[in-house]
Amino acid sequence: MMPGFNGSFYDPVSEEAQVQIHSASTGYGHTGGFAGKPLSNSYVWEAGVGIQYTQADVAAGLYKVFSLDRDVHLAVDAPYWSDPTPLPHQDIGLFGGANLPPNVNSFFDFSFDYDTAYAGNPSGSANFVGSTGRIKLNELIPGDQLRVRFDFNAIPQIANTTIEPALWYSNRNANDDVTFSFPLTAAPIFFGTQTPGTTILNRIEISAWITSTEDVNALTLPAIKSNNPVIIQPLGILVTALR
Repeated sequence: MMPGFNGSFYDPVSEEAQVQIHSASTGYGHTGGFAGKPLSNSYVWEAGVGIQYTQADVAAGLYKVFSLDRDVHLAVDAPYWSDPTPLPHQDIGLFGGANLPPNVNSFFDFSFDYDTAYAGNPSGSANFVGSTGRIKLNELIPGDQLRVRFDFNAIPQIANTTIEPALWYSNRNANDDVTFSFPLTAAPIFFGTQTPGTTILNRIEISAWITSTEDVNALTLPAIKSNNPVIIQPLGILVTALR
């Protein structure tokens, strides 16, 4: 048995059970519960306000990750329909468990605290320092394909800005030690001469394979890297497991 993200254990699924699971449908979940959304504006980003990707971030070549927040999740993920009757969404996401794959209870851990989990641990991944929440993979099984659609507004501050959306990904072994950290990048997005100060919606899909227990035990959050300062307003993520 392998330690999970929050002290639970990953129990390997038998080959026969994996075949049965993979014959079932795919599934997905969604959340808008990003940290930083303003309480003062009902958790809706105000014009020109967001998470700053600074000149220091540019100089460091940083992939800045975007945290989740349980309080924001509880405020913004409330179902907006009545038919069919919504399922409980708390700690699951907007759709509750209605559209999840078999044997998956949630794609999100809104309370994971990286600094607490890796206090003084040199094997951690520096890009996650100060982050909360994670895309939860430990209920997936080898053979799944992960797809994450990251919806965000970008507000360029300088003409001719290029950003690279990504999932910042850190595989972990059975002891929760980070073994490899890397960006899973999408195609770069170029913002030209007329874009500074303009709010531009982006909906970027990034995929990954789940083929080992280190993938199942990985940490991941959406991220961006930029060649110039830019303001990012993270809106939501749609997480799908393909089987």
